[in-house]
Amino acid sequence: MPRDDDKAPDLLDIEDMHEITVRISVPRPAEAQKKVVPTIRVVAGPDMLSYVTIPTATEIVIGRDEMAALPLTDITVSKRHAKVENDDGGTLVLTDLDSTNGTAVNGQPVTRTILRPGDHLEIGAVSMRVDMLSSSELGHLRRVVSRLESANRDPMTGLLTRSFMNDTLPGLMERCDRAEAPISCVFVDIDRFKSINDQHGHKIGDEVIRGISRLMMLGVRDNDPAIRYGGDEIVLILPGSKESLAVEVAERIRRMIAGHDWDRTAPGLRVTCSFGVAERVREETVTDWFDRTDKATYASKRNGRNQVSAFSRIDA
Repeated sequence: MPRDDDKAPDLLDIEDMHEITVRISVPRPAEAQKKVVPTIRVVAGPDMLSYVTIPTATEIVIGRDEMAALPLTDITVSKRHAKVENDDGGTLVLTDLDSTNGTAVNGQPVTRTILRPGDHLEIGAVSMRVDMLSSSELGHLRRVVSRLESANRDPMTGLLTRSFMNDTLPGLMERCDRAEAPISCVFVDIDRFKSINDQHGHKIGDEVIRGISRLMMLGVRDNDPAIRYGGDEIVLILPGSKESLAVEVAERIRRMIAGHDWDRTAPGLRVTCSFGVAERVREETVTDWFDRTDKATYASKRNGRNQVSAFSRIDA
């Protein structure tokens, strides 16, 4: 989940490039924070992060039919594959709807069963998970999915394209300078990505890039730009963040990626990333700023990979 607003105010709203916006975090009642809703979320594949909530006394259908509550694109999924009911008592019941390729829960084929938080579902070849999410977690997830589906983004990952560097980033940097606000950059480099392609194939390699992109989007604030910089290189821009806070963000995302269940993408698959972090010096050019970030990334790879390095802490 994104870092707390009280630690790093959301200083820059990149949807409105005319002014700096300071957001104030309003405390919510404790009861509102505790309220959670059963949610089924896709955890691997092209539909990763697609989700559906199942409030009490409702029934939803999962399938390839566009009218399904959770529509999926995988051809192993039947049009009306399975349904989930949340009865008046809050019990979730999963029923297979005579699907072609079957339904499984925690690796066991089922026709009808009760679901519990943490259960893993296999709908055809699509992996899902049952979670209980709060309204704030659902709100963040909804905004991430909306951003991934918006126009003018990289078609494979849903991230911003490299054109952001020329079209938008200079203005963002200028406003940070004017407001005397910090801004940091994080480079993300997939460890041994060529070996992943060689061992599992380029289709799985694409799934890895897509999966990492979505995990990263979950790990930052709504307005933190995430850019697909190259084939397997991703850049995060963190306006309002000093280097020390950017390191915390990068470390959290590193753990999310390393701890993700990549076996559901391909058996035996393991994925880690190396991170480099640098805070921009006032009036520094993009080239110089990114060069320092790249050196920090190289230090992570040189020192064993799967780690975060800050430029200020390396021997440049």
